[in-house]
Amino acid sequence: MRFIVTGSNGFIGQNTCRRLTEIGHGVIGVDDLSSGTPPNGVEGVQYHAHSVVDADWFVRLLKNAIPDAVLHLAAKPRVPYSVRNPLRSAEANAMGTLSVLNGILKAGLAEKTRLVFASSSAVCGEARVLPTPETYPSNPQSPYALAKLQGEQWCDMFHRLYGLDVVSLRYFNVFGPGALYGGDYSTVLSAWPYHLFVDPSNQPFLEGDGTQTRDFCFVDNVVEATIAASTRERGFGADVLNVGQGEAHSLLEVKDVLEQIAGRELPLERRPPRVGDVAHTLADISRAREELGFEPSIDFHAQVERTAIWHRDCYPPAVR
Repeated sequence: MRFIVTGSNGFIGQNTCRRLTEIGHGVIGVDDLSSGTPPNGVEGVQYHAHSVVDADWFVRLLKNAIPDAVLHLAAKPRVPYSVRNPLRSAEANAMGTLSVLNGILKAGLAEKTRLVFASSSAVCGEARVLPTPETYPSNPQSPYALAKLQGEQWCDMFHRLYGLDVVSLRYFNVFGPGALYGGDYSTVLSAWPYHLFVDPSNQPFLEGDGTQTRDFCFVDNVVEATIAASTRERGFGADVLNVGQGEAHSLLEVKDVLEQIAGRELPLERRPPRVGDVAHTLADISRAREELGFEPSIDFHAQVERTAIWHRDCYPPAVR
């Protein structure tokens, strides 16, 4: 099969491109390189340094490539970034998704190409039902979450109006090898290992009291779910599926696990809870199990250890 992967230079994009090539698929990567990280250089991937927001260019790419599926992973991620930069977040996240959908339509591929859209658990807001099913009412608490919800709605609209086959995957808190430190916008499972194993002069911090919990989903699980969604023979219509591990861990637990692995204390600067954040996330993954055969590995300690070892041994020198 042939795939276009947007956001191919990002954390999930790199891991997805690598896995797709390993199992013999053709991959075209698209990334505007706005994250500032060097091109990932996965062997066998044809790269284009361009933005999907450039609608005419993306239509031309689609017409030439005729992909079986587009994996739309490109985004300006992180809740705090979107709170500080709502317009930029909307342009990249909401308009980027609309441009991809429009491109598939204008390229004449509505009946040929499936779209897998990387949505987010953030669309649920502060869910009162845990584990949270896909049917739980959406209540976005940040511009990022709102843009992801709009992306899901655009996917549904393009299916109903034009017959596109689309599936939105609500990724929960993804972590693992390849997640680079990004300053104040980093997740704890990139910022804290960065301090412990890459740059001890960098001051890590904790927002809130650490009792907030997350359904941390290892990147290998996310990649396998994404590929399963893109290769399933039966169409989706315009479905929405949760992709998590189905278990939650507190930030204090993450701290403890990292300290055990590092053999030393993780000194955290305490900060107030961040605006737009939620206290708890936990995915109900029963539908992903049913629709994708999704059975995530859930050895959290081993997953954190793999993440730590990557930071220690493989962190790119160019972005240290």
